[in-house]
Amino acid sequence: MRDKWASVFVVSVVALLALLVLFFSPLLDGIVMGIVFAYVAKPIKKRVEEKTGKAAASLIATLLIIVPIFILMFYGIFQGINQLVYLFTHQHEVEQMLVSTLRDAGIDEKYIEDVRLWIPSVISLAQGKLKISAIDVTIRAVMFFMNFIISAIVCFYVLLDADSFVRKTIRIFPESRQKEIARFIAEVDETLLALWFGNFAFAVIIGLVSIPFFMAFRIPYAPLLSGLMFLAALIPVFAEWMVLAPVALFLALTNLNMAIWFTAIGFLFLYFLPEVVLRPYFVGHASRIHPLALLLAFIGGAMVGGVAGFFVAPMVVAVITAVYNYYTK
Repeated sequence: MRDKWASVFVVSVVALLALLVLFFSPLLDGIVMGIVFAYVAKPIKKRVEEKTGKAAASLIATLLIIVPIFILMFYGIFQGINQLVYLFTHQHEVEQMLVSTLRDAGIDEKYIEDVRLWIPSVISLAQGKLKISAIDVTIRAVMFFMNFIISAIVCFYVLLDADSFVRKTIRIFPESRQKEIARFIAEVDETLLALWFGNFAFAVIIGLVSIPFFMAFRIPYAPLLSGLMFLAALIPVFAEWMVLAPVALFLALTNLNMAIWFTAIGFLFLYFLPEVVLRPYFVGHASRIHPLALLLAFIGGAMVGGVAGFFVAPMVVAVITAVYNYYTK
């Protein structure tokens, strides 16, 4: 009879956990990002905690990470919308700039006329697509904003209560195993801290390196674009092109040769070398994760799980690495 009730208890707990995951799944991006932000903010919290106390230190660390990201992200979105509005409301000026650029590049006049005829159709098609997807874009924007707010809340409470939660969880296990489990959790925590803080530090480096790059090509809003490069570098492998591609298109409207050089140099020094060569080695060395495993985790996680997958897959690899490191010490 006792085994029967134990089975019922286990099944009930699993069912409740599955139901909880179902309810939380729309907010998974925010929850995962909050955990990642907490690991990035953890060193700041430790430095401040002795002077301010745990709650104040957790709040300060959360704000120091979340607020700059919030300002850069939403100011960047605002500027992007402004440029899109300018494109649609100054169609004739954009057309003239593009035609002048093509003539300066030595393109045959026949092809230039073909491009001139295509421009109104392309802009009309883009306007139609935007109108059709306006509701979907609004829903996605609201969900994105909600997930960002949730990530800030999760970050704060992870910093505040994670240690207490771990201690209480360890008490579930037999007393003879508690010290070993505590050491194992510390190993996992150290690996995740090195992974995400290293990733954050590398994103800061990419943001700083991009400033002279944008200034060399006389790109307006260079500080803003470097901040957006930092945000893009937080999500490895693909996101930098969300900044580089629109800037290259902007340059192409004024100087096609400069746009080609910008794309080539940006691809080499702000994408290929940092993402394919340096980041896996730098972050992998800090977290003791093999660079190839880390690179494949970022790419595979993004393809399977989107934004959440970008963060969850490397965390799974980090846990597996921590298990290996713990049992081979």
